[in-house]
Parts: sequence; structure tokens; C-alpha cells
Amino acid sequence: MIIFDSFAYAYEGLYTDKAPVINAARSFVLRHDRKAKECVLCIHGYAGYPGELVSPAQALYDEGYDVFVPRLPGMGTSGRDFMNTTRFDWMIFITKIIERIKKDYNRINILAHSMGCLIAVISSFDDYIGKLVLAMPAFSIPSLDRDALRQALKTGRDFPVQWHSDPRYHLHYENAPCDDAFLGKAYYSHMYPAQLLEMEALRCNAVRQFAFLEKPALVLASESDAVVSYSWIEQYPDVAEIRWIKDATHYVFYDINPRCEAEAISASIEFFRW
Repeated sequence: MIIFDSFAYAYEGLYTDKAPVINAARSFVLRHDRKAKECVLCIHGYAGYPGELVSPAQALYDEGYDVFVPRLPGMGTSGRDFMNTTRFDWMIFITKIIERIKKDYNRINILAHSMGCLIAVISSFDDYIGKLVLAMPAFSIPSLDRDALRQALKTGRDFPVQWHSDPRYHLHYENAPCDDAFLGKAYYSHMYPAQLLEMEALRCNAVRQFAFLEKPALVLASESDAVVSYSWIEQYPDVAEIRWIKDATHYVFYDINPRCEAEAISASIEFFRW
């Protein structure tokens, strides 16, 4: 059973969202009556939301883990809120949650998606962090042009982005896809150069730290991913285990192809269990 939890303590001192949280973006917790020994912290990606991770969260709960799925500041509320957040809001928010929940568990494992993987790698140097599952990590983003983004930021222009809802994806949150149109209008139809540059700074930091990663890590990857590139993998042959998921899209946890979603979740469970 999903328990919606605001994680209010983690937002203290950070940017305070002004708009209400949409249903799909509500933070939630899956906790057993008898507390598990280990938990999994799930971290969504850039302009993402907790509802994207319902499927792996439920599977991990069924496997015996307590699961925490918080909403990063500025995401799932409004574009204006998003524009007022930085990578420090996103990072500190996750740090606060780790500090709070590590008192109750022997180990915190992390399952992250896309930009969430950057936060996961940077956070992994806490001694309480166990294993990492990095799904479609944003270590390389070919379409991200830093010079163009800086110029756009300097001129104050917000270039529109073509976005259309794709009903082929299998969204799993309550009453899906009730919030899809709102998310598209508020987030996916805008470039947000300042926030993309914040993510780029986060990416550079995470890539540097990934080379020194000492925690067991599984990377879920796909040659069909149209958002991120995997050319970096050859540079780090011994840092993480790589699981290639044939035909998977970037949004593997609610993929167009149910087989890809099932394979990603199964691989994650096997890795945490091992």
C-alpha cells in the first residue's frame, strides 16, 4: 500500500514550491508493518516525478525492502517553481533524506533514473549507502549544447520544445495518465536553459566521482535510448556491471515495451538480492 509522505523536513531551508503538487508527483513510501533491515531510496530524473517509479518501487517492496520515493524540489508543481531551483536544492534534499532514514536501516540502497543517477553517484560516498542501480544514467547527453544554453540564458529567451503525449508508454501511477498533459505543458514544452546548465554542472561532478565509485553498481542501458549516450562506458570497464536492455527507451520503468520494463525491474531486484 502506498503511503503519501510529503518529506517536509527535507525541504526546510531549500526553495519552497509555490504551486500545489500534482497527483502523479506526490512523494510516497512503501513500508512494511515490520520494518525491513534494508531500504531502497528511489530518485527520479530531470523534470521527472515519483509516479514514474511506481513500478520498480512496488516490486522492491514485494521483495521485502522498505521503499522511499521523494519528489525533488521544483518538480511536479509548476514551471515557475522549477526555474527557481538549483542543483543544490536537489542534492541537499536527497542528503537530508539519507541522513534521516539511515538511522532506521542497516543499509540504504539507491535506484535512480537519468539525472537521478548523477545525484545517486554523488551521494554514494556516505558509508550507509549500499548498492546502486543506475537506470539510463545521464552521464552523457549529446543534445545538450552548453554554449547555446549560456547564450539563451544571457538573452533571457525560452525556446519552445516540441512535445506530444505518447499513449504507448505504460504509466503506473494512480489514475494515469491524468497529469501527463499538465507535465508536458509546464515542463517538457520548455527548454529551461538555467536548469539544464544546473544539470550539466551536476553531470560533470558525477562523472568525475564515478571513476572512484567503490559501491557495487548496476547500470541499465540501451542502444535505443534517444536521450543519453553510452560512449562513456568504455572508459570505466571495471566500475559497474552493465546490463543492456534490447529495444528499451530512456523511460524504461514505464516503457513502451512491457518486456523492457520487466527486464529492468528483474535485473534491479537480482542485483540488490545478490
